[in-house]
Amino acid sequence: MELRQLRYFVAVAEELHFSKAAQRLYVSQPALSQQIALLENEIGVELFIRASRQHLRKVELSEAGQHFFLAAQKILQLSQQAIEQAREIGLHQQVLHVGVYKTALRERIVELLQVLNRDFPNVEVKLVEFPTPQSVQEAVLAEKIDLGLTLLPLHYAELNAKVINKGSLRIILSQQHPRALEASLSLESLRDERWVEITRSLHPVYDEIEQMCQLAGFSRMGKIVQEVSSLELLISLVEVGRGIAFISSAYDLSREPNIVVKELVHMDDSPFVSVAIESALVYLGKNGSPLVRAVVGGIGEGMLV
Repeated sequence: MELRQLRYFVAVAEELHFSKAAQRLYVSQPALSQQIALLENEIGVELFIRASRQHLRKVELSEAGQHFFLAAQKILQLSQQAIEQAREIGLHQQVLHVGVYKTALRERIVELLQVLNRDFPNVEVKLVEFPTPQSVQEAVLAEKIDLGLTLLPLHYAELNAKVINKGSLRIILSQQHPRALEASLSLESLRDERWVEITRSLHPVYDEIEQMCQLAGFSRMGKIVQEVSSLELLISLVEVGRGIAFISSAYDLSREPNIVVKELVHMDDSPFVSVAIESALVYLGKNGSPLVRAVVGGIGEGMLV
């Protein structure tokens, strides 16, 4: 018997309606019915009066179901209390060391801090900056920090990750650029452009981009006119027309009036998604503190947008 089955049973017993219970649980009705049937088979009794469901189109608890309903509610309450108590004990660790990498989006760091301040107000968060996403992973592995903001892939099997945001590549160029009015840009058409780029040692997907360009029939060797160590400087150089640049779709440039952002497409106008950029929280896969587990469990994919 699983806690999930008890939750399903209690939802049906409270709603007395399989469809409404399924909506409440965010599962399909067939899946819900299957789990209830498995529960009844395991217990060996009918929890809902089958005749009422089949002939009268109503959901009604059997006598055994009524007693089981009360017991199931108590079990679920106790399990929730156990979770909350464990979380409270974990929160006695009042300091959380969070690693970030140098070129991480400022918005992403601010959003992470806002979520932590809102959901864990009694925890002091100390940010630790590292040069690259991989060095953040190395610091988590060495237990120098509790949690890290990084980019996938993971480089160490001992680490776990929770994806919090997904992005793809876009092209940015100056508003005065001759192609600024085009709806989208194909990678193949950019072979003669000048580029501004993040320094290779700091760039999370530098090699992937170079391979992508080579598959499109050109190399940027000799055409990268400036390498920089920050996204802010990269954007400033693009703005004054020094060159164009790749940037993640996760970056909000709506407040940059002299920059235009273009979709990157194939020659047939299909979206170019060969290089994915996935932001993730990384943590030790075993022996993680209750606080880290609570933080990771409380932050879902897409929560940081």
